[in-house]
Amino acid sequence: MSVAGWLASTLALPLLALATAHAAPPDTADPGALEAATDAIFAQWNRRDTPGCGVAVYRDDATVFQRGYGMASLELGVPIGARTVFDIGSTSKQFTAASVLLLAQDGKLSLDDDIRQHLPEMPDYGRRITIRQLLQHTSGLRDYIALLILGGAAFDDQATDAQALDALTRQRALNFPPGSEHLYSNSGYFLAGQIVERVSGQSLPAFAQQRIFAPLGMHDTRFRRDHAELVPGRAMAYARAEASVDAPPHDTATRYRLDQPHWDQVGDGSMHTTTADLLRWDRNFYEPKVGTAAMLAQMQQAGALDDGKRIDYGLGLKMGEYRGLATVRHGGAWGGYRAELLRFPQRHLSVATLCNFAEAQPQRWAERIADLWLGLPPSLAQDSATVQRKSAHLTPAQLQQWTGVYRHAESGDLRKIVHADGRLALHHFDDEFILRPLGSTEFELSAPSVATLRFHERTRDRPRRMTVTTGDRGGDYLAVDVAAPTADELQAYAGRYRCDELGRDYEFELVDGALQQLDPRFPAVALEPLERDRFVQGLLSYRFHRGADGRIDGVALDAGRVRDLACSRL
Repeated sequence: MSVAGWLASTLALPLLALATAHAAPPDTADPGALEAATDAIFAQWNRRDTPGCGVAVYRDDATVFQRGYGMASLELGVPIGARTVFDIGSTSKQFTAASVLLLAQDGKLSLDDDIRQHLPEMPDYGRRITIRQLLQHTSGLRDYIALLILGGAAFDDQATDAQALDALTRQRALNFPPGSEHLYSNSGYFLAGQIVERVSGQSLPAFAQQRIFAPLGMHDTRFRRDHAELVPGRAMAYARAEASVDAPPHDTATRYRLDQPHWDQVGDGSMHTTTADLLRWDRNFYEPKVGTAAMLAQMQQAGALDDGKRIDYGLGLKMGEYRGLATVRHGGAWGGYRAELLRFPQRHLSVATLCNFAEAQPQRWAERIADLWLGLPPSLAQDSATVQRKSAHLTPAQLQQWTGVYRHAESGDLRKIVHADGRLALHHFDDEFILRPLGSTEFELSAPSVATLRFHERTRDRPRRMTVTTGDRGGDYLAVDVAAPTADELQAYAGRYRCDELGRDYEFELVDGALQQLDPRFPAVALEPLERDRFVQGLLSYRFHRGADGRIDGVALDAGRVRDLACSRL
């Protein structure tokens, strides 16, 4: 289950500009050849023993390609079709943003309202947080998903609105002052959904149905608040299963397990839809039936921080560029569901890839489909897109040399590279993303977003490092020099720590020469030492604090979208 967010390139293209953009001339390529080339992208998943994807290409006001690959239900043998329903994860956010903007259009709220005007139970942090900052991920609020997990919840648990609100109202601090940074946080859209409900007097599912889905004829689309609710035509979600000791000898078939989310929050995700319904939403950006042209342009206007620095995020949409063409897009990942809706407004062409397995690469595949249907020259693709390159074959030693923990040079965020089953993977807070080798030092990350990772050996002046590049943006992560504390030194950290903002205690104990965090619900996992007084567990970082007497008196938790959450030693 992903709680990670990655970068996208920056470019704003308001809708009013789109109205004057000209679609590409009718494609002269053989439609049969285009369809066959698209089928080839999904050949590996076009089977009756794998999950797969629903795929559609929209041009102007028509669907020019629509096909299902793989199975919506492996248990029942139901294939994916045009009306198969998928949970689209964070791709849902644009519909929550549209709901807020419809209320603003009605005069019932303003994007510049202080959120405490509508959510008075939220803490006063000394600086106002606006609805706009919620929608542009500049609020500084800690991510509620990470907070619930840190508080002891599991993805297989049921989690309610009340639990999410309680987790957020407990927070005494922000990740950063509102408006000073851009950090993806699901809390903003969950709270935006709560604001829609309080201002409109309707649930977000009911409001979106009345104001968006029904007017557009999106009959197979809904926000789903109850994980036990029946959804006709829904694809189940899957992840690769661990090798079973009960499997027959020499059985090399890939096995899957269900990866269905049981959390019931809406706003930041949980919208269920089809590739056919998404065409109706996509068409609305060219010929508005829901909202005005000005409202839809506002969704596609990139935001800015208080210091004037532009960000690539508008209101539920990311603005960017792909191979010289402006893009408007958003991806999603929740449980085993993966989604991407990618629009090329200047060419009036969009691609939807909705998938039901955790290793799916919907962003990468959407771009490859766009290459075909936009008729982009192959030479350009070979020069600029790593997705066209073949995988390199590396030895275990070549892979293992890059394993370790890396810290972002500016933000301090951690990433962990591990080697298992002959592959490198990036670990980020309880999730794993496989890296595809492009060479001995260069790898591709394809989900949740396309990125290139390049490793650099240690030099006399610089430590070993990893450069992560997405689009035209990149950043360096420096390898962490790991300490080697003795058993006596580790014992100094053992004890119980009260985390009031999580509503729980954390307990550490020295077991078999390793410091472990104990939790009665989960197997004990050893903490890996980093520098002195700092440890990592997955990508959760523990920073122990010392008092004036030099003794450990507290610990702070860092988990990417949750920073510096303080716990006091009991």
